Amino acid sequence: MKFRSRLILGYAALAIAASVLFGFFYNYYLDQRYQTNIYNNAKFTSSQVLNTLEGDIQKMDQATLSLLSNLEVLQAIRDLSVKMADPKKNELDIIDEKALIRNTIYTAYNLENFYRVVVYNRYGYIAASSYMQDRLVDTSVKVFEIPWLAFVQGTKGKNVLIAPHADDWAASETKRKVYSRVKEIQGNNLGFIEVQQTEEHLEELLTFPNEAVQGIVLDEKGKVFWASDTLNSENYEQYFQLEDSVFDKVNENNGIRELISIDTGKKTGLRLLTVQNWGDATATVSNGLESALLIGSIFFVFSLGFIIFMANFLTRPLQELRENMEKTQLSNLNDKIEIKSSDADIQALTKAYQFLLERLSTSIEKEKKLSILQLQAQFDTLQAQINPHFIYNVLNVISSRGIQNDDEVICEICGQLASMLRYSTNTKNRYATIREEMEYTREYFYLIKARYEDKVQLNVKMDPSIQNEIVPKTALQQIAENCINHGFHNSASTMCVTINGYSKEGNWYIEVSDNGQGFGEEALRELNNKMAIAKRRLFQEKSNIELEIGGMGLINTYVRLLLIYSDSLIFELKDTSDGAMVVFGAKIQTEGIEEDV
Repeated sequence: MKFRSRLILGYAALAIAASVLFGFFYNYYLDQRYQTNIYNNAKFTSSQVLNTLEGDIQKMDQATLSLLSNLEVLQAIRDLSVKMADPKKNELDIIDEKALIRNTIYTAYNLENFYRVVVYNRYGYIAASSYMQDRLVDTSVKVFEIPWLAFVQGTKGKNVLIAPHADDWAASETKRKVYSRVKEIQGNNLGFIEVQQTEEHLEELLTFPNEAVQGIVLDEKGKVFWASDTLNSENYEQYFQLEDSVFDKVNENNGIRELISIDTGKKTGLRLLTVQNWGDATATVSNGLESALLIGSIFFVFSLGFIIFMANFLTRPLQELRENMEKTQLSNLNDKIEIKSSDADIQALTKAYQFLLERLSTSIEKEKKLSILQLQAQFDTLQAQINPHFIYNVLNVISSRGIQNDDEVICEICGQLASMLRYSTNTKNRYATIREEMEYTREYFYLIKARYEDKVQLNVKMDPSIQNEIVPKTALQQIAENCINHGFHNSASTMCVTINGYSKEGNWYIEVSDNGQGFGEEALRELNNKMAIAKRRLFQEKSNIELEIGGMGLINTYVRLLLIYSDSLIFELKDTSDGAMVVFGAKIQTEGIEEDV
């Protein structure tokens, strides 16, 4: 499958997943928004009904405050609490004070706004605002036998709300249900003021806009004041102590998921808990699934179109690059590749391929030059264009004569020389490890010692960690040979050559030094100049380097090292207090140098 097709299919799958997720989250957003609206509606309904109820109770409190703010009425109440202890003695005063109280509470305001306003005391005095037949008061009622009065006594003038109950003052046998706001008049047994409203009035106040909503009203003590007829308040006691909130939850008592709203009145401390079946609350609300599917589909179609467009746009430069790759041959390696694209990655890829072609062309040139230099190094080693097989045959003849003459030294010399020839003339491997080079150099010094005997001395100190690093064949021997051939002219002292190999700061180094006469300033300048010319011709002019056979072993070695290590090569020539020194090295390689460099 083509990259373009894979790109489209891959991103199409991603677009499908993104569309599904987008649709899911959009649907979730709609559900949350609708749920928030449901919560807000429940909260608003609860607050409106509770405010209406509180407003009605405040009217009842206002009626009580109006009576107590009337100084004449308040004085009459006080006088009655004293004078009714001896009614015969204070009969006329009692009649006047009762009349004052009755006339005061018997007002149009009280008659229109309340079912009944009642003032009574411990002596059985009862005054009511009612004159209609069904609201007449039974004056024989014993005040302190009223069951709920115990909740009012000792409240120190606080308004107490009494839940719906049978009318204790009714003269008729059929007693209506009322709820009351009662206040104990502060003083020494001054009595009570009670403002009543009917249960029907309460039901009207607590009528919810939605018939499916039911409610429970708690008084300031947390007791149930009122509950909807079809609602069992015991099933909701677990919610009575919760803070004001709106939530939906499965009721553990009836197993029904319900929408609950809890609201507390700021003026009276009453709490209203509204209840609605969750299914009823959400029945008229769309879940948004169809909208989410439509939006998700539109998103997918748009995304797919964009993906196809971008896939074509992105792969067009890659197609052009592929066509250029297919046309690449040895004859056009240096041709410049131009791909029209503003994309930085495509430009980088094009540059990388162009650079690859340049490196390939350079590598081919290096291969050619290295082959020439390797042949020259072999010729330098032999010092003449002599057929190696002829030399092997001659060595065998000499070795045979040595055996006939019982001369083991001649046999060893021939063996060492044959080993050196095999190593230096072997064209299968162009490189050697430092370990192999040291072995070859030791064989070379064995032959030298055979000539100079004790006048030649070789000292070697080699770090084992660098012995597997790669160098050109015969490189170390050629440098050591220069020490012998050029470092001891007209010298009768012992010729000492020291080879020291070590690693330092990520590089490996080999120092080859002697105790001879040194390079000299003029020779150093000439050699450094030749190395600079060779490097320039190799890398800048990219021309072949023709070196004479013999006399140029040091430069030959430098160029071959340069072809392997390029700018990382370290190659120094210097004079020391004892003689001359050649230092060369490079970065430590982890995988070595490949044969086709």
